[in-house]
Amino acid sequence: MSKKVVPPVSPLLKSVEILKKRCETIHIKKLRFPNYRNIELGSTIDFEFPITILLGPNGTNKSSVLHALYGSVARNTMADFWFETEIDAIPATINNVKQSVTHSYLDSENNLVESIKARAPRKSADPDYWEPVKPSQVYGFTSGATRVPPIQLKVTHLDLRGELPAFDKYFYFPDKKHIAGLAQYAKKRKTLRRDYRKQDYLRQRSPFLKKQMSANGTTLTPKELKIISYILEQNYIDCRILHHDIYHGHEGWTLIFKTKHIKSYSEAFAGSGESAIALIVHKVLNAPDKSLILFDEPETSLHPRAQQRLLEFLAEQSVHKSLQMVMATHSIYLAKNLPNSAIRVMEMGSNGRVSISTDYSADEALHEIGTFPAGKTVIVEDIRAKKIVLGSLEKIAPQTLKEFHIQVRPGGTSRIYKDIQAYANSGNNDIFVLFDGDQRPTEEIPRSGELPQGKRELEAIIQQITSGLNS
Repeated sequence: MSKKVVPPVSPLLKSVEILKKRCETIHIKKLRFPNYRNIELGSTIDFEFPITILLGPNGTNKSSVLHALYGSVARNTMADFWFETEIDAIPATINNVKQSVTHSYLDSENNLVESIKARAPRKSADPDYWEPVKPSQVYGFTSGATRVPPIQLKVTHLDLRGELPAFDKYFYFPDKKHIAGLAQYAKKRKTLRRDYRKQDYLRQRSPFLKKQMSANGTTLTPKELKIISYILEQNYIDCRILHHDIYHGHEGWTLIFKTKHIKSYSEAFAGSGESAIALIVHKVLNAPDKSLILFDEPETSLHPRAQQRLLEFLAEQSVHKSLQMVMATHSIYLAKNLPNSAIRVMEMGSNGRVSISTDYSADEALHEIGTFPAGKTVIVEDIRAKKIVLGSLEKIAPQTLKEFHIQVRPGGTSRIYKDIQAYANSGNNDIFVLFDGDQRPTEEIPRSGELPQGKRELEAIIQQITSGLNS
């Protein structure tokens, strides 16, 4: 009988239950935006769970929220990510309010305090300067509020779109003048039977890189290797990592992997997901305790099960190291099985400003932003209807329960009617809408009592939906 393999990380649900009781892990309690980018003026994000997921379509300022968190901390600045050019001007004020962000945290005496940073350009000397400013009423503070220093906190910012391996940076974004000069030299020396290519430069630099990897590279620990192996479902027995600029000044990472079946290979031949997970695991395990970690699209290049296992690892580390984590993502797999308090939905309004909503489950959040989970979706008006549909499915076609997602649409009938045309235009044929049968305006529909349509009628509709699934 084979021995059962024990995963190297705790089950997600176990970590979640612990984190629900760990408010001290939430170092920054709230962000408020008196005027920031194109977020609705005065909007807030409350951080109520140690892991926060920012979900929303492209262009809804998810990354900008990460930058606001990063820049709120003492000695950090939003200007590391957001700065003005002749092409991209930054509006100085709206209603006399400067571009500004406030953050709330517990001070040394356990009092909840609020600090503010605002953009205060110093002309050409420092056009993107941000500074702590007086907490006046124009920024939403009460009269007589005192100045509070920014929180002292270590921050790790991981943008998986920018953490490219050094090989990729040179191979896909080479300096054409550099290559042209090397090609001219090679042609003059007649060292090649063909034109000089970027591959030749990478090959020439590889002996030096190999020496640097041996001398200065970091060998990942057995614990790191076990976790990487678990997430990616491969047997890694060695990995070395080095940050360098050996490829014509292109700064980036090089990783050398060794598996049970392959002796040695670098990120040039590895999948991009391998490099990403190795970097994430290495940086999270080496992040300071009681710090803040910001992830921008950590799901990049990862298949769904790897994303789920990554979340298991991150939740466990949040428990063990008292880490607060905030992720900007499009992935349902990084939100699944987290409480509603962990999920924030960002949507673009008709006025061009972004609103921030709370109290959605992962599936409800995806519905809110126009994305649907895999399988068939049934949209209903309230919890009672959801229970009836689930009960009907279990009675009529229990084997199909996993194929259906029953979603209560916040806003009820009137909101569902508005959404129907969008569902139809999407071309999806796996979305079903069930009404209670009372077609009166929303304000006239009773909010309590029995469903007008009743259980038998709904069961009949479910029978139609599931017809043919048993065959």
